[in-house]
Amino acid sequence: MRFGVHYLNTYIPELDGPVPGLYRNIIAQVQEAERLGFHDAWVTEHHFHEYGGLISQPPVLLTAVACATTRIHLGVAISVLPLNDPLRNAEAYATMDVLSGGRLEFGVGRGATPGEFEAARIDYGDSPQRLREHAEVLLQAWSDDPVNFNGQLYAFDNVRVFPKPLQRPHPPVWVGASRSDDTFRWAGEKGFHLLTLPYAYEPPVLLHWLGIYKETLRGHGYDPSSREILGKFHVFVAESDAAARASAERYWLNYYDMLYARGSWSVHHPPTPADYAEEVAHGRAIVGDPARCIDIIHGLREQFGLTALSGVFHYGGMPQDLALSNLRLFAERVMPAIPEAVASRM
Repeated sequence: MRFGVHYLNTYIPELDGPVPGLYRNIIAQVQEAERLGFHDAWVTEHHFHEYGGLISQPPVLLTAVACATTRIHLGVAISVLPLNDPLRNAEAYATMDVLSGGRLEFGVGRGATPGEFEAARIDYGDSPQRLREHAEVLLQAWSDDPVNFNGQLYAFDNVRVFPKPLQRPHPPVWVGASRSDDTFRWAGEKGFHLLTLPYAYEPPVLLHWLGIYKETLRGHGYDPSSREILGKFHVFVAESDAAARASAERYWLNYYDMLYARGSWSVHHPPTPADYAEEVAHGRAIVGDPARCIDIIHGLREQFGLTALSGVFHYGGMPQDLALSNLRLFAERVMPAIPEAVASRM
């Protein structure tokens, strides 16, 4: 299976310390993840709040990480296309792909935080159309031809965009799909890979959407077995199940406290220890000793057909030494027990 580390930082100054040190810690973790054999490092774009807002410019951070690593693929999950200009987005991520030696994994989505749209004075109601038009413009910008596009929201006439990404015809494209049939269907129509949040739904809901995605892939001439389906989870591994649950609880609650404060479609009340216990018990957070984590991941692969997993190993103000211990134990005791199943690259 393809494994990645994932960063959606919830900045808690009294725990995380000054911002420069936090960035250094993230880079050091990705360096360690590369040494341990992880395939990917992902970051998530957010704005205007301690929930995620320190990664407001993913291509900048990813370029810094690229300069400190040599092999690990570097992804954004997701670039919120409606909040960005398509030509400048194409320039920024192409530059990052070139400077990384062709390691960009490009995830796109419409965004799920209306407060960010309000602050940016962009109509959230336009986001599905902005997503599709932005993606089309960006892929034209990455081609060898000038951009010529006349849509409902964007129009460009013979615009030449530089640089071009190193990966040709373009870096792998992933779609963050979470709440509508249309997004899963669009990802299938385009033949893009898929980013999912399995912990956020009852299994039949996600299975319905995955069915739409695979059916649409087949209908447009793509082999579903050649496409990646990634699931993102919070992870904590310790030598004993009890130690893992006890160690992660505080930081899981910190993370969801901030998500609730930011406002989210997925969190309707302040999180409680009982919520945490339920998430762990049902495997919606991968927390436990190595054997339990292995069992959870095997179950996820069997149930949803996941080919990739991105783990949030550092969250809620977790200390650096604890995050690194979490990473190392997962890599040394969990990853070797999961057979590799990497789809063909796009």
